[in-house]
Amino acid sequence: MRIVVLSDAHRATRKLFEAVEMHLNDADLFIFLGDGEDDFDEILMAYPKIRYERVSGNCDWNSKYPTSKIIDFNGKRVFFTHGHPYHVKHGYEMIKQHAKTIGADVCLFGHTHTQFSEYDGDLCVMNPGAITNGKYGMVDIVPSGIMLIECSLE
Repeated sequence: MRIVVLSDAHRATRKLFEAVEMHLNDADLFIFLGDGEDDFDEILMAYPKIRYERVSGNCDWNSKYPTSKIIDFNGKRVFFTHGHPYHVKHGYEMIKQHAKTIGADVCLFGHTHTQFSEYDGDLCVMNPGAITNGKYGMVDIVPSGIMLIECSLE
């Protein structure tokens, strides 16, 4: 099963639409990691039947969405956040430690605008990068394991 992970739209709505439309037929879930809440609302107006989850970012003023969330997806525990509450611009140890403490299998975050993926023991960690820069990610969860895929619109 596939999760398409998007973050940091910052008014780059066209790029957000491009990434979503490429995966309408192969994504089981879209996760938006914040900073562009209004942009993601436009996606939901155009495609109201897509399955999605979302959190707010530091630039999503007065958001009604949480800053982090945990879901179970295809038998795996997925923790996701924009990243700013875990100070990811100063390193990833705090967010990885939190994810491990809560028993997450997958940890997703944005905020830095830089693509990053890593397998840290049993924890799969991904920052999809900023869709405003044409970057996003995919997480494939299958019986044989979890695959992190860094993607680019270019």
